Amino acid sequence: MPETIHSRCTAALEGALSSVPFYRGWRESDPGPSQSASERLKALPILFKKDLRANVPFGFMHESYDGRAGLMSGEIELVATSGTAADRVSIIWHQPWWDRSENEAARLHPALARAFGCRHREAVLTSPLCAGKLCHVGRVPMEERIVSDLLFLNQAFDPTAWDAREVRRMVDELNRFRPEVIEGDPAYLAILARACLLDELPVHQPACIVLTYEFPSCVHYRQILRLFPGVPVVSSYGSTETGHVFTRCEAGRFHQNTATCHVEIQPVRASRGDVGVGRILVTTLDNPWFALLRFDVGDLARLHHGPPCECGRTEGLTVEAIEGRVRDLTFDLQGRAVTVKDLDDALSVAEGVVNYQVEQSGPRQYSIRYVADAEAARATAEVLHEAMRTVYGAEADITERSVSALSPEQSGKFRLARTTFDWDSEELFK
Repeated sequence: MPETIHSRCTAALEGALSSVPFYRGWRESDPGPSQSASERLKALPILFKKDLRANVPFGFMHESYDGRAGLMSGEIELVATSGTAADRVSIIWHQPWWDRSENEAARLHPALARAFGCRHREAVLTSPLCAGKLCHVGRVPMEERIVSDLLFLNQAFDPTAWDAREVRRMVDELNRFRPEVIEGDPAYLAILARACLLDELPVHQPACIVLTYEFPSCVHYRQILRLFPGVPVVSSYGSTETGHVFTRCEAGRFHQNTATCHVEIQPVRASRGDVGVGRILVTTLDNPWFALLRFDVGDLARLHHGPPCECGRTEGLTVEAIEGRVRDLTFDLQGRAVTVKDLDDALSVAEGVVNYQVEQSGPRQYSIRYVADAEAARATAEVLHEAMRTVYGAEADITERSVSALSPEQSGKFRLARTTFDWDSEELFK
């Protein structure tokens, strides 16, 4: 760890342990300054969302900061994250820190660096539950959905309900607003892209596209790239709690945003899965209003262990891929964890698929519901069946069902995989 990063991690660690109320009980776990910041952090407990629910708003603020005054003045806000009921939490939102996190993360890809290097227009396409607050729902004029240089496009909770009129409205607004950047939930942007391709609607081509909010499937990329050929599509990973954590570079790997966070990857146990994959633990830097140490974001990543990335970036962690959420793991016939990316890579061979959801209901029972192009429906079922067998095992009991649409959950996000039975996520990790 470079000295400047080490000193900033040390300052964040010591500041939190000394003056943030929640971490008083963690002090005895700290081995002290004789160890590196990384080793000191590894010795501490893990912070979970249940801890946030029990201690926000004031439990994660430095004691010298007046939370009530900050809320009254508007310097900070109390916001709720999106997610299922089990994942949803309230956090302290400090806009200047978030903006810094976003701008620093943009430096990790040349197309983003160019766009964020100056004032630019940006169109946002995601659930109305963006940033944990209702943005725009119903019929709101375009002018009222523009905040500074941001245009919020979507006005519906379920994008599968968009009709031709709604698609045309969003396309017309993109063509009028002409954003340099489109920031989109990959599932929502893929649905819009497919509708535009089917209706042959010409769409403004931005300087770059940023995919965020949820896991970008191969089927999402396929549709988006067809509508926006030649436009750089950049995957950005982070969370409402931790800011922007990783950015995918031009060489295809993810690099850590060392300016505003420290990251650890805690590997899966060898007996339960691929030890190259682990859960993401984030420590935030320089946010006195909301100091997080070793926060379990709930997602998985695969570390890069080879030579330095071709892009030349070496600071912080390099990650081969974001592998999906822990809660979206399924398990093969030997009980080993299958990540969303494992599954998605296998199912990507079915070129006719435009959306899917895999469900595991027992040790050997799997089903897949999928949406496919009409002309490829019959061949798609056979390809998906064989792809599922390669993932879960030749003796897996697999059923396939073609559907007209797959809707998001109440959070506004789509789940590509899930189990219908309970399992212990903590048991998976060392």
